[in-house]
Amino acid sequence: MAAVSYIALCILMGYVISTAILPFDHAVTDTFKGKQTGLSQLFYRLPLWFVTGTILMTWMTYILACVFSDRSNPLFLANTVVLSVSVATVIFGFIILFRKKKIPFLCEFGKISHNEIIAVILAVSVVTYLLYLTFHVRGGQLYTGGSVFSDFTPHLSMIRSFSKMNNFPTVYTVAAGEDIRYHFLFEFLCGNLEYLGMRIDLAFNTMSALGILSMLSLLYVLAVRITGKKLAGGLAVLFVAFRSSWSLFSYLAGFGSYSEALDGIANNDSFVGITAHEDWGLWNFNVYLNQRHFAFSISVMLIALIIFMPILEQTFEEMKGKWSFKSFFTVDLFSKKGFAAQQIAAPVFAGFLLGASAFFNGAVLIGTFVILFVMAVVSMRRLEYLMCAVIALALSLLQSSVFVKGSVVSASIRLGFLSDSPTVFGMGEYLFLLLGLLPFIIVAAYIRYDSCARWMMICACVLIALSFVVSLTPDIAVNHKYIMLAVMILDIYAAYFISDMLVDKRITLRIAAVAAGVFMTATGLFDFATIIRKNTEDKAIITNTQNRIMDFVHENCKSDDVFLTANYFLDGTEGSYLILSGASMYLAWQYFGWSAGYDTARRDLVAANIYEAQDAELLKQMVRAAGIDYITVGTANRESEDYELNEELIASVYPAAFSMGEGDEKFTIYKTTDVG
Repeated sequence: MAAVSYIALCILMGYVISTAILPFDHAVTDTFKGKQTGLSQLFYRLPLWFVTGTILMTWMTYILACVFSDRSNPLFLANTVVLSVSVATVIFGFIILFRKKKIPFLCEFGKISHNEIIAVILAVSVVTYLLYLTFHVRGGQLYTGGSVFSDFTPHLSMIRSFSKMNNFPTVYTVAAGEDIRYHFLFEFLCGNLEYLGMRIDLAFNTMSALGILSMLSLLYVLAVRITGKKLAGGLAVLFVAFRSSWSLFSYLAGFGSYSEALDGIANNDSFVGITAHEDWGLWNFNVYLNQRHFAFSISVMLIALIIFMPILEQTFEEMKGKWSFKSFFTVDLFSKKGFAAQQIAAPVFAGFLLGASAFFNGAVLIGTFVILFVMAVVSMRRLEYLMCAVIALALSLLQSSVFVKGSVVSASIRLGFLSDSPTVFGMGEYLFLLLGLLPFIIVAAYIRYDSCARWMMICACVLIALSFVVSLTPDIAVNHKYIMLAVMILDIYAAYFISDMLVDKRITLRIAAVAAGVFMTATGLFDFATIIRKNTEDKAIITNTQNRIMDFVHENCKSDDVFLTANYFLDGTEGSYLILSGASMYLAWQYFGWSAGYDTARRDLVAANIYEAQDAELLKQMVRAAGIDYITVGTANRESEDYELNEELIASVYPAAFSMGEGDEKFTIYKTTDVG
């Protein structure tokens, strides 16, 4: 199967490229301080191969598809070239690496402990189950879960725009006609796999599973290398998967009796929370289910941290006993020691990987920039950080200049994030309510551990602080991703502290550690149960895999044809099939366009003026000015409160290219390009 071969080649390409570039010795067998960990290289190398190869081959395929965009089937030509070149590269690379004795290390399988094997099987099973639960095809019907269907509107639309509609050059299909401000390359990857023959749910779920498992594996590696403890690594993964919060305890406090509380626990199917938008599932594992590209991009961040952490550790080791304000900047801010580079390959590799990930998820790239910058402030070898930053920034700016008209970000001061009050006390209260026990454990860990650990906690806190001050998009809620990245780092040190308590000889500390672990994970576990209950098939959005609307679009429309529609989202109605066709819509549900930086207010006004137009010539002028190729009229238009539909005028001016249904349920697509 071509799609399976493509995924396999991604991993093999990643193996060849990363093994040829990155230093191999002591990659994960030591902590950052040189202590043996007993950790298998596979926990680091397999995700590294997957992420590296996938980013490389996705970009190769996309660029060639754009080059061949004037052909009738650009993806066929692009995949033919990429698969051929990849096979040749892998064969040639293996020959060279075997000659240099850089061969695959099968012995590393033997280093995986029984506990790790159980954990891996459990992680694979849980992740696969959740992905299937939220998105699958059965009996010719597509089931989209109740906790993800809204965000899947742009995701599925973009996937289908590549697999079915050849969206080159690329536009944002839920706010078409201008540019592409949304990070779309993960959707392109999944769309390409569907094009290569893999069913859409299998393509989306497979790449999502590999992305989430890569993130968890790399998090485990980073935690073990920081702490020297596999127990701490396992706890870090647990704390990231099951968030710390007071929300569950606040929810239970609202019941009048134990029986009511137990009934609430057993039957609740809504996300609980004290702070704004927690009911969206904004902070729990559901984020990785509805923002499928997020975990994949976090893997890139974790690879960068694994590459640069040794520099920070080395710096603080050399500064031991020499602490002063001057040594805070490594003897001298502009000294040779502070800037001299010891290696070039690793930071250059990290720079290219980060820069190439910009349109997989831009928020992760920005968050990584902040963390690495704060690390570099006190590090030696700053030139290595600088090389990485320059390459990553140059690549991201290059992509932005190609894909986005104008600025890719709209930075503004937005104090307070989602807190009720933009004061220091208001923001502190918000974090206390949101993060539960975590801040208290971090304070204890800050007191207990060395300067390097303290500085990494400061890096995370700086990212959180910026999230409460600056917004780079119109939607301040997007900043939750930066806080999640910061909390992921803090969870490592919380796991470090609790793991030390668990192995302490004093029974009271062990009991306290168990209690802390329970408080740290209780809300996340309850969220997990809620995810399962929210995604039962009776709550799913169900659409047929075949539909006359999709057939019409695929047989009669070009990828750059723009549809004027109601404000559709994935809800099972006729609008869902337009979304699933991959057609470019002038404006789907407003949130998707607005949060990406599009002027949805203007588009709303244009749509209203067209739908309620009273003059034929004015109607044609407005349609031409907006670049509309098709106008759809259905139930949602007739019931709109934003305008009074004048379908008679539209039908008198433009011919109906497609129609189905009767009366108020009738759905019609009018073609505008045949009318002068």
